[in-house]
Amino acid sequence: MKTLEQAHQEFNYEQLIQEQLVGQPNAVNAYIECCQRYVGQQKTALIWEGKNGESEQWSFEQLDVASAQLANYFKSIGIQVGDCIAGLLPRTPELLITILATWRIGAIYQPLFTAFESKAIEHRVLTANTKLIVTNAEQRPKLNHVEVKHILTVNAGTNLASNEAEFWQEVKQQSDQCEAVLRSFDDDFLMMFTSGTTGLAKSVPVPLKAVLAFKGYMQHAVDLREDDSFWNLADPGWAYGLYYGITGPLSLGHSIIMDERAFSVDHAVEVIKKYRVSNLTGSPTAFRMFFGFKEKFDPSIKTHLRAVSSAGEPLTPEVIHWFNNDLNVNIYDQYGQTELGMVIANHHALEHEKKVGSAGFANPGHRFAVLDANHQEVKCGEIGT
Repeated sequence: MKTLEQAHQEFNYEQLIQEQLVGQPNAVNAYIECCQRYVGQQKTALIWEGKNGESEQWSFEQLDVASAQLANYFKSIGIQVGDCIAGLLPRTPELLITILATWRIGAIYQPLFTAFESKAIEHRVLTANTKLIVTNAEQRPKLNHVEVKHILTVNAGTNLASNEAEFWQEVKQQSDQCEAVLRSFDDDFLMMFTSGTTGLAKSVPVPLKAVLAFKGYMQHAVDLREDDSFWNLADPGWAYGLYYGITGPLSLGHSIIMDERAFSVDHAVEVIKKYRVSNLTGSPTAFRMFFGFKEKFDPSIKTHLRAVSSAGEPLTPEVIHWFNNDLNVNIYDQYGQTELGMVIANHHALEHEKKVGSAGFANPGHRFAVLDANHQEVKCGEIGT
């Protein structure tokens, strides 16, 4: 196994662009990086478990067709390059199609967490000057008093508002050919928001060059391998789920798992066993719930679960001990922010000292320092601000 020190020494930004991306700094598109480049390889992109017991698998080829049709609809209603399109959708195929179609035309995707109430949605939509919200019938009532130019609703029914259309009815009418719009590294492709712990949530635009960093985290910290069955438990309405449950793995040509059902330990165990998940990521909250119902994790899971990554607050010692000793798998703490992505980690794919309760070390390509009030780096042992 390569050491973390070696990975830092070998890091070459220009070389990574050539090796990891189809595009170039002045001509790149997230849809191409996350879907089109893998069309023709007959690979599964999405594994979906529906809330009513449905199970579906979507190939990159199927997502390519559906996203082209939706992208053409976006263009037909006047959506322009750089416009913001929001998704207020559960973990369904329509969510992924919306994301890819948005990127395809050079627009910016904005996630809206489905647990938000109308006021939280309205603030984010107005701040981002969002032109279109894609939603479903269940979430649609939250938009009754939100000002937005267009609404596209899955299973809309017949009582449509004047600015509303039905998702699949419109998609199926469109051509399945749509050329991707090339943009530059500094152009935004995601419009995130902080969690709003200190006042109103603040916008966090994410540029296309972040795709390269997302890939690096998946490779070095998560150790996502081609033969892994990968599942990120996090909701794509937030950064970790969107960055590393959708964008990161798809950019590597890897399938993702989406479970539309509300999170429960029973559902999680069912999915882990059904798809023989070998690489699992999520939050400490989820893993503490696992520990609370540890009797549900039978020995068969040990035969395929290989690596577990945790993002958020620190893991508790008892959870770490349970994963290590009862499930025979390493679970590592990792750290990031909406504004940064995941930047510090205990790396599954790199050899380095790993301390229980520690966030780890800087990912290759990153360096961290403590600064004083004048933004100058302090010396070892000194206190910064």
